[in-house]
Parts: sequence; C-alpha cells; structure tokens
Amino acid sequence: MNRRIAAVGIVAGLMTGCAGAPVTVRDKMPTGSDVAVVMFRDCTIQGQEDCDGSGLSAGSVFARVIASTAGKKAVPLDRPVGPKDALSDSDAAAYAKGRGYAYVVNGEVQDYYRVAPFTFRSERAGVAVRILKTSDGSVVSFFNDRGTANNLSSPDSIIESMATKVAKAM
Repeated sequence: MNRRIAAVGIVAGLMTGCAGAPVTVRDKMPTGSDVAVVMFRDCTIQGQEDCDGSGLSAGSVFARVIASTAGKKAVPLDRPVGPKDALSDSDAAAYAKGRGYAYVVNGEVQDYYRVAPFTFRSERAGVAVRILKTSDGSVVSFFNDRGTANNLSSPDSIIESMATKVAKAM
C-alpha cells in the first residue's frame, strides 16, 4: 500500500513538473506584428559558471522560436546594458521603440545549469519574460517558469519549450 501511494506521488510530481507555468496574456498582438527580442539578462547565481552567456543564449532561442512558431518577424537586439545588468521594462520599450518596433520581449534568465552527460544530475533552466507594447511600455503578456530535464538534454532545450509556449500564446 505504501509503495502504491509513493508511486502515485512520484507520477503526480512528474506530471506537475512537465505542465509548466501558463503564459498570462493581457492583450493579443495584432497579426503580422514585428517584435524585437532584447537579449536576456544572464542569471546571477553566485558561483554558477553556466550563467555567463545564458542571456544571449536564451534571447536567441526566443527570437528563433517566435519567428518560426508565431509567424511573426522576431528581430534579436543587442542588450544596451551589460549582460548581468538590469534592464527595466520601460527602458527596453524605449530602446525598441527607438528602432521602430511596436513590441519588445524583455527577460531574465533565472537559472541555467548544464551538466556533463551521464552524470545523473538534471539540466536546469528558468526564465522570466515580458512582452511589452513600446508605445506606452504596458505589459501585453508575461511568463515565468523553471524546468529540469535529464542530463542528455540541455538548458537551451528547456528554454526552447518555454519559448514555444510563449510564441503560441502570442
């Protein structure tokens, strides 16, 4: 009986981990809208070497997935501040507006951990993302999630599944 309860708990935990967080959509982007994707802020976990460059990687994945999944032109933009420096939503909106975009994706990597294959540890990734209207800086939609995968995967694969969820909600 105890084994059955434990097995049910494990399966429920696995299913919950796979479900992920929903994308909150306040306003749909019009069809054919172009969107700028500012490269994300690197994660800032002390002593976690994989954080360096994680924002560039995550931002690139989001731009590629949005372009291929949402049917929108997604243009990656260099980060106007350092990779670990904060970029406020109002500054991101002004930055993209100055380049002629009506919408911008601004985000941060919250976790990015890559392990060697066959080490029996999990890959991890987490992001917080906001899609903003550049005319007034309002949040059109937002998403915040963390995920894990077996060590034969990669943090970028985890981020790609998150980006797909966001792109489909656009």
